[in-house]
Amino acid sequence: MRSRVVGTLKLRQFRNYPTLDMALGQRFNVVAGPNGQGKTNLLEALHLVSTSRLLRGQRDAEAILAGCSSAEATVELHPSNTLLTVRLEQGVRKRASINGLGVPKASDLLGRLPCVCVSAADMEIVRSEPAERRMFLDLELSARSPAYLRRLAIYKRALEHRNAMLRDAREAMPPRELWETWEEQLAEQGAGLREARREFVALLDPKLAAYHSKIGGGEDSCMAYMQRDPANTFEELMAAYAKGRVADVARGSSSIGPHRDDIALTVGGMEARLFGSQGQQRTLVIALKLAAMEASAELFGEPPLLLLDDIFSDLDERRRSRLVEVILAMAGQTVLTCTEPSAAGNEILGNAALFHVMAGRVTSS
Repeated sequence: MRSRVVGTLKLRQFRNYPTLDMALGQRFNVVAGPNGQGKTNLLEALHLVSTSRLLRGQRDAEAILAGCSSAEATVELHPSNTLLTVRLEQGVRKRASINGLGVPKASDLLGRLPCVCVSAADMEIVRSEPAERRMFLDLELSARSPAYLRRLAIYKRALEHRNAMLRDAREAMPPRELWETWEEQLAEQGAGLREARREFVALLDPKLAAYHSKIGGGEDSCMAYMQRDPANTFEELMAAYAKGRVADVARGSSSIGPHRDDIALTVGGMEARLFGSQGQQRTLVIALKLAAMEASAELFGEPPLLLLDDIFSDLDERRRSRLVEVILAMAGQTVLTCTEPSAAGNEILGNAALFHVMAGRVTSS
């Protein structure tokens, strides 16, 4: 048995589930039912416990059942019987606990239950603005390294302070010493963030290419880390911040640092965001998530929990067949949703626990 599998998912007043105790199978779990009945909510609860974040980028309070003041999602891990819980409350920052004992921040659960989720919303990683791609990197790296998460938090706080100074400087320019108070933090943390991101992208790139070629029938793909400025070391960033202060005051925001960077994603040598077809973009996103899954498995010694939200219906038969081959070969515990069980394919269904969802009620068969 793997050292971390979800034995039971328990929900209390979460989304459209007043109460739920759901025992999961150790390998494949197929969750079927019409749209709008609560299938994705189950994945979101697992994602919340794993990452401390909701799937859809919404406010935490929106996951609380209508008319209630709080919600809880609890995962019991086997074979250790460890309980991981996230509690949401109206008007209060979310809280987390391990075996009933509170932890300082909900993000302290990161790494306890590694997971990779693939959903339609992930198409924004390819299609949307650089912020979506930076978020992908930051979430993956934070799950791999608490030190990265701390570095990111310090960087964001220092960036907020420097940006506030930039806006205030239109009235009166602060002294150099005050600028350097925050710029030193930005330079120290920013250099570390860029180094970690570049290394992670270099790790993912060949994995992405392999999965995209497998699922896409031989199409080549590539990812590369793109900096908006060339500064990498502490000294280079400090010099860039000092040189750019006047221009940054005029624009009212900081133009230097990793908060402006991007990932270049290409298919067939062309930028996927601008020139990729819908099928190519979808395949690229799936391949990117599978690359992250393999990287997680290498780090933690076993595959992460894989969450697939109705992705088979958006693929043609050839790509779906190739994706199933990959999942059968390398995935660990997997939870996938679909409107009809047959969409999962006979190979997965033959090894799966099957659940049906209707109006916030889950039955097994």
